[in-house]
Amino acid sequence: MFLVYGDESLDEKKERVCAVAGLVGLEDWWAALERKWKALHGEVPFHANNCESDHGDYEPKPGEDVDANHCKNQELYKRSAILLAESDIGGYASAYDLAAQRQAFPPPYAPPVYFQPFLDVMEAMRNFADHKEDNVEFIFDTRAESEYNAGLIYAHIRESHPAWRERIAEKISFVSSRKNTRIQIADLFAREAMKMLDSQLGPVKRPLRKSWLALTSTGRFKVIVRSHEHFAEAKQQIKSIDSITDMSDGGYAAWLQGTGRVGNVTNYFEYLIRNLKGLSEEERQDLGEKLK
Repeated sequence: MFLVYGDESLDEKKERVCAVAGLVGLEDWWAALERKWKALHGEVPFHANNCESDHGDYEPKPGEDVDANHCKNQELYKRSAILLAESDIGGYASAYDLAAQRQAFPPPYAPPVYFQPFLDVMEAMRNFADHKEDNVEFIFDTRAESEYNAGLIYAHIRESHPAWRERIAEKISFVSSRKNTRIQIADLFAREAMKMLDSQLGPVKRPLRKSWLALTSTGRFKVIVRSHEHFAEAKQQIKSIDSITDMSDGGYAAWLQGTGRVGNVTNYFEYLIRNLKGLSEEERQDLGEKLK
């Protein structure tokens, strides 16, 4: 059984990039990395953004030199990235250009952030498990605004697709990053994936980070970028996909009224899943081709 620990990372304003990342390995690999990680970090729960930005647990102590504290935090981040690069763990991330997504799907039709890159990571890890002829279990960071819906999507995919069911664990788990070292390690990889794309999209264009190069040079870490080309293709398919799944505005509105529900992300997914369950096998295959 391979274990995937995952987390997400967004830019400071949550408007340019959303990256979801998963790190995968066997229990022995994780245990070996975890021992070294704890020796480096002690009792302080690692948080990538705070470590780089000198916030939270990484703020300078009263009377401590600010510059010296910053250098210490930068060195800690560097050593953490090296530990991950030198381990047996591998990783896959999906980074979304949110401006390109909004341009293709402007409000109120903009898809909710997080779930699409989450699905990309799930699919990549399922394919990895299939290649290894083994199974994979997912453990992600607790995220109040998306945890329930992510579990809803996971359960539907596993229930509806035998090829997924035979490779992914019965349930997905969500745990607090402050209490789970492995999620903290995934947080570093998620931030690196986010920063890789944000360095191209942000107000200041920056070269690739040394920490990112240290990871990708191993050949075990990959990120896929979804930007203008991806969303343009998705927009071309949306009408035929909506027709197959009955996801018209009128159909959804009528369902909400008939069930006494309000429009929100959870009800949107429940309506979509309800319609997907009613598809014939031919319609499922047609939809699968359009979503590729």
